[in-house]
Amino acid sequence: MTTREDILERLAYADALGHGPQTSALIAEAVSWADALGDEDLRIATRLALTEAYQQGNEAWKALAPFSWNLGRYQRRPEAFDDAQVRTLHWHFKWAVAVAGANPRVSKDKVRQLEASLEEFYRSGGASMHVVHGERASVAGLLGLEEEAAEELAAWRATHRDENADCEGCDPMRQVAFAYRTEAWELAVATAVPVLTGAVSCSVQPQTTQSLVLLPLLASGRPRAAWEAHLRSYREIRRNPKALISLAYHLEYLALVGRVDRGLELLRRHLSWLDQAESAYVLLSALRGMSLVLREAERAGRGEEALGVEVPAADLWYPLPGLDASTTISRVYAEMTGWARRLAQQFDTRNGNSTISDHLERSLARAAFDAAPGAVHGLGVEVDLLEPSEELPEAAQTSLTVDEDGAAPDVASLLGLVADDDGLVQEHAPRTTSSSQEAAGRRARAVTSHQSGDAPFPLVDLVRPRPVRNGEEAVRRYVDHRRTIGSSTMDYWYVVDQVATRDLLPPIGEEIPGLEYHTGLLRAAAMTCRTEMDEAIAERLRIRPLIELAFGPLGAYYVDLLNLDNEITADSIAELSQDAVRDERLQRATSLIGQIEAQVEDLVSTELLDPGGTDSLVLAADALLVGASVLTDLHAKDEALGAIQVVARAAEAVPEDRHAERMEDILDMARAEVLAECGDVYNGCLLAEEVMRRHEKVSPVLAARGRRLLGISSMEVGQFDEAIAQFREQANIMLAAGITLYAVASLLSLGSALEASERYLESAEVLESALSLAQRTGAKSVALYLHRLLAQTGMAMGEEESVAEHSLAAARILQEQGRRALAGEYLSHAAMAASNLKDNVGAAALFRQAADLEDTRTDQGCLDRGRALRRSARALVDDLTLPMARGRLDEARQIMEEARQAFAGVADTEGYSSAWEIGDWHDDMAWILWRTGQNWQAVQHCESAYDGYMDTEDRDSASRALCMLARLHAERGERDEALAACARVRDLLGEPHWDGHDALEFVASVEETLR
Repeated sequence: MTTREDILERLAYADALGHGPQTSALIAEAVSWADALGDEDLRIATRLALTEAYQQGNEAWKALAPFSWNLGRYQRRPEAFDDAQVRTLHWHFKWAVAVAGANPRVSKDKVRQLEASLEEFYRSGGASMHVVHGERASVAGLLGLEEEAAEELAAWRATHRDENADCEGCDPMRQVAFAYRTEAWELAVATAVPVLTGAVSCSVQPQTTQSLVLLPLLASGRPRAAWEAHLRSYREIRRNPKALISLAYHLEYLALVGRVDRGLELLRRHLSWLDQAESAYVLLSALRGMSLVLREAERAGRGEEALGVEVPAADLWYPLPGLDASTTISRVYAEMTGWARRLAQQFDTRNGNSTISDHLERSLARAAFDAAPGAVHGLGVEVDLLEPSEELPEAAQTSLTVDEDGAAPDVASLLGLVADDDGLVQEHAPRTTSSSQEAAGRRARAVTSHQSGDAPFPLVDLVRPRPVRNGEEAVRRYVDHRRTIGSSTMDYWYVVDQVATRDLLPPIGEEIPGLEYHTGLLRAAAMTCRTEMDEAIAERLRIRPLIELAFGPLGAYYVDLLNLDNEITADSIAELSQDAVRDERLQRATSLIGQIEAQVEDLVSTELLDPGGTDSLVLAADALLVGASVLTDLHAKDEALGAIQVVARAAEAVPEDRHAERMEDILDMARAEVLAECGDVYNGCLLAEEVMRRHEKVSPVLAARGRRLLGISSMEVGQFDEAIAQFREQANIMLAAGITLYAVASLLSLGSALEASERYLESAEVLESALSLAQRTGAKSVALYLHRLLAQTGMAMGEEESVAEHSLAAARILQEQGRRALAGEYLSHAAMAASNLKDNVGAAALFRQAADLEDTRTDQGCLDRGRALRRSARALVDDLTLPMARGRLDEARQIMEEARQAFAGVADTEGYSSAWEIGDWHDDMAWILWRTGQNWQAVQHCESAYDGYMDTEDRDSASRALCMLARLHAERGERDEALAACARVRDLLGEPHWDGHDALEFVASVEETLR
């Protein structure tokens, strides 16, 4: 039979678990237990807990039943509630009123009755009417009565706050929401100033206010402040379905600033939240925000594009029938606006006015603003970083006082509001604060152009390449580019990118007759773009005989250099050192380049080149440019510059129409890259800048290459802000041209520079944008690198959810690639993040998976497996409550025994002590037993741990074992034994160099407690 202790244990566990449907279900079961037991105190306590769980767990409407039960009990038997429970009832009551107002199925009369009961309840307890007026103001807005809302706000401001009021960060949101609905933009911003500047905050602030104030910031002429608020607040709400209404404001904002791609990405990511809306009003807000994004997507010509995700079916607040993922954006837009309008009509019917529908129609018809912040180059899509925000107004007053002469306060003036002749709310513009005052409250930073004292770089002569219709067109355009020296034009990059992202080429064996090797080279270039180096090398080897047949040995040399370049890149991606293979690779490269240079000399000495000779010179020149890149990677500066000089000789011998661009520019940019990457950073950067400044408009390829070089060089010398500026411009070019994977590479560089500059928020946003692009193309190797960077950024930001998500994703890709050791490392990262998120079972499972990846054919693999298993066992018992931990003890013991067997056969070596290892095992076992309340069993394991550590004179670790021993005795009330353990720590760490050690501080605290 369920006991009182069982119920209390369940409540404690639920409290530790956090809010959500799982927690609510556990507490609901506890309510039924309390009813069956007939324990009046527990019947009240469990229903208070259930009301709280529902309200905080995104199921607020379910809270009405347990709240009503408790309210009835209180009205009949107030003595059954202690003071803390009465205070909790005050909070639950105000929430109940808000829930009723947000759902049109609750009649207007019922809402009014609840408001009256709320006032009576608060007055009877001597509470301030501040909360009552605040709730009435909010409910008046839900009833479509904005004049009443303004009056109640005035009364709310005129009453003092008490313990029942929302915190200083949340309380002003009532006025921000009112100003948002009535389009009093400046008032909305002014009211939010304390939150926006960080003067006040709480667990849901500033992100909730930042979301609500996005449109007011934008409409009041503060686009940079709006962008910062979007970035910061979305990052906080993006994993919480309870924040659906905040998400709605973000979608509205993104639609109105023309960021269709990001808007669609967020819509698709969160569409599943629709069936979790906690009220009809939240659902209506979400439908409105999503409709605006779909409207802008349709206007951008994407109406026939499939939405790509299912619209969930739901019927709690409004019958949403759901839509398939294949439904077009245009149809989803039409359906969603229809749902929103019909739901708004339900509010109108309940309210007896059309205010809710009128606001919806104004929102759906609102015109988009001119441009997103930062779009100043005219290139189209651009990367937005945080810039210094515009001035904020002076904070709106948050309290009303009686004038010195006793006159009533001028409420409308203090609210910044007046009514026009028709009774509609109008706005006064509050004064603005000085920029110096606001600078302290904003942490945005500005990126600077290169050497800001210099003239800006020329504009980029960018024309977006024409679309590639199919694989045959891609191959033929590629062939045209291959006819020129320096074929890496913007259109060349675009064609390769299109093949890499759209899988356009026909299967092997079905190539266009006569273009077989061209198709193979293009396929290999696309694979390289996707960082699939092994596949690219294999594809070139497949067509090597064909190109050799066409060009003789020159064709083979060209393929071999391309493949050598891929080998070096593959090692770099895998973080492998080149030291062991550098000399061999340098020998191969110089041999191939020497033979190509000899052929060039033969060809340029020919008095009259035939077409075949010209084609060979073009191929040789491109091969030497590849060779120069290889030599640069191998730090052979002089040889690389020599190869470029031979390219110049070849270029002189072919007609200018066989040059991709001005040869002087192509070769000088190549020289600049060699200089900068081989250590002469200063002269390399000077030359790159000089090339970019030669023309009124610079070609996009030269601009992108130059920006990349300047960015890399700036990173090497620690000039991170400069690197950010250069990589940002490089990314802008690629994004504007629609070259997806090249844009991903640029964004990756930008994200890395932002992280190096400790601008983690911006880094994460940039890298996540890159990851989204990479995932759309299926480029797993690129996605892997981004997941790893994002896991690292998440660690820096303390975002355990991000660490877990990206570490696990990286581990999965690494496993697919057969890179088991690194996969295990990332599984361990994910496990530690799961542990920090209090998911001990998940953490234990991930540590177990990491252990299973260890190569037990080696001693190190056996040791690492045992250590990972021990971490799994520790995680397993690190549960939220002691009873839960005890329930997992037997399984933890089994895992620990498996861990012991994993390293049992590893023999001692100069760098390894089996005694130390078994001591460490005992240390973990002692912790596991302590964590499960088995202190008496843990004592001997502490002694064994001490003995093992001391086998190698590891006093640091040995002191840890003795500290645990002192803790165990102290918790068992064994004062003398605890003090003896403390004395052993002091004796162990008696030398002066141990002063300040954590163990000494710990025993001091134990001794103080025991005195």
